[in-house]
Amino acid sequence: MKLRTFWRKPASAEPPVAPSPQRLDPAWIEALLTMLSWFLPGGAVVVGALGQFMLALVLLTIACGVWLRLWRGRKKRRAARRTAP
Repeated sequence: MKLRTFWRKPASAEPPVAPSPQRLDPAWIEALLTMLSWFLPGGAVVVGALGQFMLALVLLTIACGVWLRLWRGRKKRRAARRTAP
């Protein structure tokens, strides 16, 4: 006996009956696709614009932090130079 026969399904005498597909009216499909084409790209554009705006805010915050750190360091060095001699 072959090992392959253990996981084979037995062949039934009757062929399987395929369910009858329910067909949608092409006009409904067109209306659905038209509505999706109106709403989805606009939403994606809005989400993309907000994402870029938030990225710009994060980068601006980081840049301001770096600039502030450099400015404070320069200010401390100037103050130290004035009091040293």
